[in-house]
Amino acid sequence: MSKLILPKIWLIIFLMLFLFRNTENQRGYANQGSGEPPVLLNREIPRYLTERNFRQALTQPFSASWSNVGIRAILQRIRETQNISIILDRRIDPSRKLKIDLQNQTLEQGLAQIADLIQARCIIVGSNIFIGPDAEVSKLKTLLQLKSDALHELADSQNTLKSRVIQLSRNHTFHFQDLDTPAEILQNITNSYQIKIDNEQLVPHDLWSNFSLVSVNATESLSLILIQFDLTYEWAGEATGIRLAAVPDKVLIKRTYPLPGKSIDSVTAQIKEQFPDLVLTSSGKLLSVQAAMDVHEQIEQLLNPKKTVHPVRAGGGKTVPLNRRKFTLRVKKVPVLAIMQKLEQSGIEFEYDKQELVEADINLLQLIDVAVVDAEADEFFDALFSSFKLDYKMQGVKITLTPQK
Repeated sequence: MSKLILPKIWLIIFLMLFLFRNTENQRGYANQGSGEPPVLLNREIPRYLTERNFRQALTQPFSASWSNVGIRAILQRIRETQNISIILDRRIDPSRKLKIDLQNQTLEQGLAQIADLIQARCIIVGSNIFIGPDAEVSKLKTLLQLKSDALHELADSQNTLKSRVIQLSRNHTFHFQDLDTPAEILQNITNSYQIKIDNEQLVPHDLWSNFSLVSVNATESLSLILIQFDLTYEWAGEATGIRLAAVPDKVLIKRTYPLPGKSIDSVTAQIKEQFPDLVLTSSGKLLSVQAAMDVHEQIEQLLNPKKTVHPVRAGGGKTVPLNRRKFTLRVKKVPVLAIMQKLEQSGIEFEYDKQELVEADINLLQLIDVAVVDAEADEFFDALFSSFKLDYKMQGVKITLTPQK
């Protein structure tokens, strides 16, 4: 073959490959490799479950098995069949193959088992399951609480900022296509909440697979994206801007626990036995601890042991009505909405009109203190909603909330 003909043949081959690739892109996808879902540039917007329906879905029986299938393909299948949003941290290799058999578990247990196989962990944020490395998930939990507290402290310090905090606390849903960049994703979020990023250049270039952020507020949506680059943020101005910063090696939050009827010394000894590196300070019957949220949850469990709540399955019996329940709860500076979400996991339903509450200047993210022991339902919900201009009505396991007239 002559030297003149050879380059022409390679030129023809190159043009054919180029045209083929462009044809594929016009269809809106390109293959990624054996066993991997294709890249789709024009996916239909999914209709994922939200709030109570999302949490109920996590308690439903779930069975499935995969052999030598990539994590991304497994999670995509669960998203499509269970109608829930699952976000896989960018630091986890999505092509890693798994062999797993899940039988007669809840969906939440199944996802936790999948995460465990890849040395990761699940956390619920908004109406999403986030799967990420254990250490980063622990930091994320604490950061979410810190940022929420900071926002409400800002509102408490300036009455003029209360409406801004309510705006940032509203839930939004965002959907992203394959090959969207983190910079584009952050811009979508910040535009929705009218936030300006001071130093967005800290976010590196990347191409992400499709995912959704379902029913999340400003704190949750920003944190879910930034944590994947070991970044967090500080509010600037009148909560109209943020400045990005590296996540500290240790992310800690201070909590104070009332200890009525308990010995400070014995409680301190118990906590020190389990967490020897913790710094504890006491004043009277109050114990202050600075730790990660994971540790605070374990301390709360130590101080207030709770019975395991088993999800109610179809045909498995009736949920105990509220007027036959007793409630024990000791918390300080916790959003009432977070308490409501925990109660929903035990079968309690809350019904309210979000827009109606916003118009009445009622913010369910307001931090409250509650301390009740073996309280009747009336006493418990009086304590829960005493800081709000709310009326509540109990019927069976449902609580209906309406603004006071």
